[in-house]
Amino acid sequence: MGEVEWQPEPQLGNDDDDVDEKGSGKQIKSKKNDKKRNNKWLSVRRCARIPLKMVFAIVTVYVCILSSERYFYYWVQTTIERTDVHVSEINFPAVTIIPMSVTNLNASNEAQRHTRVFNMARAVLWQTPDAVQLDKHSFEEFPEYADVDPTALDMDTVYDSFQDACKYFFAECSWRRKPMNCCSLFRSVSTFKGFAYVFNSVRCEFPDETWPWSASASGSLSGLNVKIHRNQNFFNINMLGVIVHEPTQQLGHSIAYSTEDRIVIPVEPLRFTAEADVKARPVQMRRCLFESEIVRLGQSRSECIYKCHVQYILKKCNCTVNLPRPVTTRMENITESSYYNGTKLCGVKHLPCFNDNRLSLFSMSNIIEESRDNIFTTVDCGCFPQCDHTQYHSSTYTERLSSVENNNSVIEIDVYFQEETLFSYRSMLRFTLIDLMVSYGGIAGLIMGISVLGWVNAILDHFACCRLPSDE
Repeated sequence: MGEVEWQPEPQLGNDDDDVDEKGSGKQIKSKKNDKKRNNKWLSVRRCARIPLKMVFAIVTVYVCILSSERYFYYWVQTTIERTDVHVSEINFPAVTIIPMSVTNLNASNEAQRHTRVFNMARAVLWQTPDAVQLDKHSFEEFPEYADVDPTALDMDTVYDSFQDACKYFFAECSWRRKPMNCCSLFRSVSTFKGFAYVFNSVRCEFPDETWPWSASASGSLSGLNVKIHRNQNFFNINMLGVIVHEPTQQLGHSIAYSTEDRIVIPVEPLRFTAEADVKARPVQMRRCLFESEIVRLGQSRSECIYKCHVQYILKKCNCTVNLPRPVTTRMENITESSYYNGTKLCGVKHLPCFNDNRLSLFSMSNIIEESRDNIFTTVDCGCFPQCDHTQYHSSTYTERLSSVENNNSVIEIDVYFQEETLFSYRSMLRFTLIDLMVSYGGIAGLIMGISVLGWVNAILDHFACCRLPSDE
């Protein structure tokens, strides 16, 4: 037998190790390649998100700007607060009574000419229906009155005191169906040099300490009822002007002129209030003034409008007027040519300019119409009312009584509330600062997914002490 040669047994373990080393090398290389590939796609995804985030950011800013406009430009709304406000909760309106046209019983030529100038001046200054009948020749008939202040012309020169004038002017008066002393109800208005009488106004001289009064009922005779002698001692009244206005203002928006025997004026008030938050917005936006602002400005709305009209007169007619005038001013000094603040005072010779421009010196309209030849233009005085105020809208009904009922001796004026309830409106911020903040947060969360808590967590994660522990 031949000898068998010994051969060492194959080491299986070493081959396996070689295979493992080769396999692990490939896995490592594959992982590196996968990681590079993943990093590449991650960078691509990150870069792709940048323009998307920019678009979302731009959309967020744009929507926030739109939301801001609601706060800065469309900030206020006026809504009906109540529909059942009783008239006893507001003040009764002030009532001003002014003789507009009279007939002098003195037959002398001087007295008659003075009366005609007086009537002409009243018609122009108040723009009564008689003003449209005046022409150039009407103003040229009185050269001796050329430099006389038209606001100082008066027929109330035969009485030595207001009480005497009042006693002869009124026949009888009643307030809330109770007879009253007319001279205790009315005060003379200095603006009209004693020949106008006002009731329930805190703007007149020596007002009643308890004014303004209120009424608790509606309907005829439930408010102010006045009877005035048509035939005075030295003149007869042809036309009366009646103004219903706020107790805190000098005059109202409209004037009722009448030559009839009975003037009925039902009043429909509207009350306006405003929230205190409204004061935060500019005056040009809210279009009203709070009481503290009126005190700081030192003038009411009616005074502001009056100054605006005076400036307009100065611009159009190159003269000015000086009102109010003390009640004690009498006829002996109305012919003096005078200046006010370096500007010549308007005289009767300037009335044609007043009439041509339809300037109503005592109108409380905030708008001055300049329309000519079918071209509509206006001037806005920019005088704002008080935020908490009451508007008195009135209608006028007149009638001429038969000779049996009246005998053409008195003129009756009846002012009352038409209804026992009224509407109350309230101005409030439609979009408050809190609403703006909520809007910003909602827009950012909806479009960008941003929240305050998310920003806080993102900031804290940059600090090691505040970073959340990892699960690894």
